[in-house]
Amino acid sequence: MKNYRFNGHRVTRRGFIYIAGASSAAAFLAACGGQTVSPTSAPPTAAPAAPTSAPAPTTAPVPTPASAALEKELFLYNWADYVNPDNVDAFSKANNVKVTLDFYESNEDLLAKVEAGGTGYDVVAPTGYMVQIMAEKGLLLPLDLSRIPNFKYMGPKFASGRPHDPDNKWSVTKDWGTTGIAWNSEKIKEDVTSLDDFWKLAAKYPGKTAVMDSSPEVIGLTLKYLGYPYNSCDPKQLDEALKKLLELKPNLKAFDSSYFDLLSTDEVWMSLAWNGDVFNANSKRKDAGKPESIQYVIAKEGGEVWEDDWVILKNAPHPNAAYAWINFILDPENQAKESDYTYYSSGEDEAKKYMDKEVTENPAIYPPDEVIAKLEAAETLPGDCLQAREELWTKLKSA
Repeated sequence: MKNYRFNGHRVTRRGFIYIAGASSAAAFLAACGGQTVSPTSAPPTAAPAAPTSAPAPTTAPVPTPASAALEKELFLYNWADYVNPDNVDAFSKANNVKVTLDFYESNEDLLAKVEAGGTGYDVVAPTGYMVQIMAEKGLLLPLDLSRIPNFKYMGPKFASGRPHDPDNKWSVTKDWGTTGIAWNSEKIKEDVTSLDDFWKLAAKYPGKTAVMDSSPEVIGLTLKYLGYPYNSCDPKQLDEALKKLLELKPNLKAFDSSYFDLLSTDEVWMSLAWNGDVFNANSKRKDAGKPESIQYVIAKEGGEVWEDDWVILKNAPHPNAAYAWINFILDPENQAKESDYTYYSSGEDEAKKYMDKEVTENPAIYPPDEVIAKLEAAETLPGDCLQAREELWTKLKSA
């Protein structure tokens, strides 16, 4: 019997994201350059309770201080469909630890939950920018890398120099990916290579297009479409982006971060998308006896690259189990199982030896250098700029 459980109902993989650091895009892209290359439920209303006892593991113990026993429980707070259940099961059995997974809708919901006292959680998986914010707010436990010996497998470009955590004081890389366009090639016969194609095809097939319910990506990609920086704060450029989005809105089926469910059921034929979700949609289509016809492309105008990380909360009730989990998941064979399940890129080169070729040889997962060169990482924006973008978003959705 599996010794873990899930709280809440199934939600999609990602939500609002900004990757931190002034001029961090160049640094993050440099980190990725050596590689060959979502949620709708509310967070739980109460934090999990701490366990009443903390027995030592019965099998496969992991490094902990000599005086520290591995606790009986571990609470992961994560994006949904973002960890391989086989890895959770294997960790649970090997260490006699009951694992509970809860899901959050966005980085912002994660932060709000933790700040509101949701201190029963141990390990969370924020996007890079949120790692920096949570660290500055004193919400994270500084990592002792001696307790994560499998960190040695992290690729050199992810082992140091990450813009939001250059010294790996707070986080280790979970995975990374891109934002682009998904479409159903069975329904849409035209070529889809650009954001210009996206706008034109949305008008040709009204009501069959979606975008994620996430302002940074939608605004950022619209700015890229117009030839402007993804992170622009220029008022005139933002006004142009709003006008362009208002042209698109009448043709949209939904603003929905569960867009891959809509793609899997043919409710929509096209969406702005995070790359791994496309494979999820095709998996669902296969299970339903439908053609695996969902395609993904990084628009020729460019797009976004992002990184998500594992961190331990400062007040984690089960810190030893938290360290054990991170060390376990950084084992290259377990990393390979993660990428084979989520279809997102690992920060470990060693893990690629164990991955399916459909992952390592797929340019939608590991883009070639010339494609990566056109991507920008999102940045933490000044307050006035962030407010202007959120006002733009409100005007768009209320129009």
